[in-house]
Amino acid sequence: MRGIFCVDPGQSTGVAWGILDDHSRGTAIEAVANRLESDSTTVTGKEPDQIRELYRLWTYFKRRCVRVNQLEPDWIDLVIEDFVLFPGEKPGRNTTTPERIAWGFEGYRMAMYDRHRPHADPPQRHLTPAIWQKSGAAHRFSDRKLLTEANAWIRGREHERSAFAHMILRTNVLLDRQLPA
Repeated sequence: MRGIFCVDPGQSTGVAWGILDDHSRGTAIEAVANRLESDSTTVTGKEPDQIRELYRLWTYFKRRCVRVNQLEPDWIDLVIEDFVLFPGEKPGRNTTTPERIAWGFEGYRMAMYDRHRPHADPPQRHLTPAIWQKSGAAHRFSDRKLLTEANAWIRGREHERSAFAHMILRTNVLLDRQLPA
């Protein structure tokens, strides 16, 4: 089992999380459809407020995975969309908000980790490395039919659906690692 927490940052940030079988013999779509402890939300507001809320949601999910569901901290993935500003796009706050929120969240996590003496022996906290995924890579899983099969089509919640597309992509990568040579 593996916990996966996905963030699609932006002016409206989509977040989706769940625990799924990363050793499933089925497809990534099936593994995501059968997820446990799953939910999603859209975070809005000023960038600092979104960053703090993302951290709150992340730590709640990670603690629950470890304390309630008995997962090892290394069995929990944090997936963040890696925003890229394409040539020709109008630069400015609106087009760079995803990047600022993603890196603000990452910086906030690192600061909270440093605050809790990671250099103690043994370390008092575990810092989950972020897994950065390109939006284009997850986009192939954002079609309505696939998201419906994955039990991840949420009417009117496009940012949460995008976060679920990142979950499917991450699950697909994990399942590909299980294939025999």
